[in-house]
Amino acid sequence: MEQFTIRGVLFLMVFCCLAVIARAQQDTSIYQLKAVEVFGKPAEVFAAGSRVSTLDSSYLRTYASGTLAEALQTRTPLYLKTYGASGISSVSFRGTSASHTAVLWNGLNIAMPSLGQNDFATLPLSGIGSVAVQHGAAGAHYGNGAIGGAVLLQSPEQAGKGIGAELQQEVGSFGRYFSNAAVRYSSNKLTVGASGYWQEAQNNFTYHDLGRFGAPETRQEHARVQQKGLTQDLKWKLAPRSYLAFRSWYTYTHRQLQPAMGAAANKAEQLDKNLRLMAEFGYTSRIGETTVKAAYFSDFLHYTDVSNNSVTDINTYQLQAEQTYTYGQSWSLRGGLSLQHFAADVQGYGGQVSEDRAAAFLLFRYDPTPRLALSLNLRQAFIKGYNPVPTPTLGANWQFMNLGEHQFYLKGNVSGSYRVPTLNERFWRPGGNPLLKPEEGWQAESGLRHTYSKGNFTLESEATGFYMLVDNWVLWAESGFGYWTPLNLHKVRSQGLELSSRATTVVGEFRPGLSFGYALTSTQQIKSYEGSAAELNRQLPYVPLHKVTFSTDAAWRLWTFTGNLLYNSERFTNNNNSSSMPGFALLGLALGRQFNLGPGSLHCTLRADNVTNTEYQTMVNRAMPPRAYTLNLRFIIP
Repeated sequence: MEQFTIRGVLFLMVFCCLAVIARAQQDTSIYQLKAVEVFGKPAEVFAAGSRVSTLDSSYLRTYASGTLAEALQTRTPLYLKTYGASGISSVSFRGTSASHTAVLWNGLNIAMPSLGQNDFATLPLSGIGSVAVQHGAAGAHYGNGAIGGAVLLQSPEQAGKGIGAELQQEVGSFGRYFSNAAVRYSSNKLTVGASGYWQEAQNNFTYHDLGRFGAPETRQEHARVQQKGLTQDLKWKLAPRSYLAFRSWYTYTHRQLQPAMGAAANKAEQLDKNLRLMAEFGYTSRIGETTVKAAYFSDFLHYTDVSNNSVTDINTYQLQAEQTYTYGQSWSLRGGLSLQHFAADVQGYGGQVSEDRAAAFLLFRYDPTPRLALSLNLRQAFIKGYNPVPTPTLGANWQFMNLGEHQFYLKGNVSGSYRVPTLNERFWRPGGNPLLKPEEGWQAESGLRHTYSKGNFTLESEATGFYMLVDNWVLWAESGFGYWTPLNLHKVRSQGLELSSRATTVVGEFRPGLSFGYALTSTQQIKSYEGSAAELNRQLPYVPLHKVTFSTDAAWRLWTFTGNLLYNSERFTNNNNSSSMPGFALLGLALGRQFNLGPGSLHCTLRADNVTNTEYQTMVNRAMPPRAYTLNLRFIIP
């Protein structure tokens, strides 16, 4: 691909955007614009045949002081690899690696370009409005890195008119404190919301140190975490058919990185500062819905220990323009262009590095009948020095049986995905490999969905089988010269089954709900370009073959109850499966009571985590907290 100048394109598109805004603020009655019915803005609308699940809003409120890592571990098939109570947390989605999951905030990818992934321990639930998960390859929807799936984060939607506020205070075991304050205002033309939080945890729990003879009981040291952050969302309705929105999200995390069991303390610490700014403009006309998003992301990471002092400072500029046209109830077409510019100042690169990326995409949804939905999507990326293959997706949902209260659906899709090597993989000194090939993936999935509704009782169940191949899988390997280097070592096959079911009912003032989830994930290296053949057809490290989740929630008058049970099976810790960690089960319970106080309400919640006091690890020799208690008070003025 020829060199292109992203700043020039950014300037041109912003200029065009301002011109459209000026036109949108004119008197629209002169033009008598025809009403356009749009299927919906989210890209999930164009994901026919894919499995998309959403975290329950009541769960997000109950665990608002937690992180995205904790929420996904408890309520989804994802496996979170956490380096102890204060360490980084990365995700394994359908057996893929952390860099194979895309994380989007209001539609834009927020992965750090240096690592190609996110530390989920630095993504607080506070300030997030909704969390959805798209299972499986989604390269046509979300671009680079969406091989295993995508996590979709949206800012809060401000409900109701007038002024509202919220204050929250939480105290818990092992020196845990959390404070949050939020204010919101909404009128016919303007909606504003802002929140700020502060959190600290000493993580001074006791554990059995398996790295020492006799596994003596030891108190955890050097695992303190401090986090604080701000969010702001403003949406201004310029005219009946246009709006302008500004969003910001700032997080600050300072951690003492918890040492491994039996290891000498190296006093490792890490400071993360992440600033995300976004402006969005939307306009509806005869030709559909136009959306333009411009964003600036700043990611700063400072790591220190007794022998290292490393700084990563990366600025990301993004621009995305979309046009959606819908024809009645039968079909919808969305086309768009995405531009990115990375400017990295990383000590490990030996200097500054910059890179421009672009992508064009076309998403098509067609409903030939009310019972059949089809989608055909295509994305083409453009990156200097690489020639990524187009990533198509073909999917379908078919309601093949309607038996009164029972509805049966067949679904399936075939999709492609890709991942370009990260900046660290190419430019780190020593070890960076500029000759790495992009990873390419193909996936097919099919499933059956059943819904039942009678009176106040509803039941929704889904079973999905998937098969995925990822070629040119990148792994860091010893170079033989005293450092590590990334290589395209493997072709990996991931296959499995995902089951889920959710039942709810209402009996008088009692409203119970029960959810179940199961994931069978077999992920193996089926071809090796270098290395030992003894590692072929072995389960990849840190991928549990089985994961089970149970959750229950109930409300009675002013009382609420939530329960979460998860089980992860044995996980191997190396490629030849000669060592492993045992499976573990975790139980969490929460009981809440609402008190009406004048114009507001006070919500008191008592929570217990790891109720059975299980000793477990998600990464080898990294101690995790035992049983812990938390008291949360939340005062809300609607």
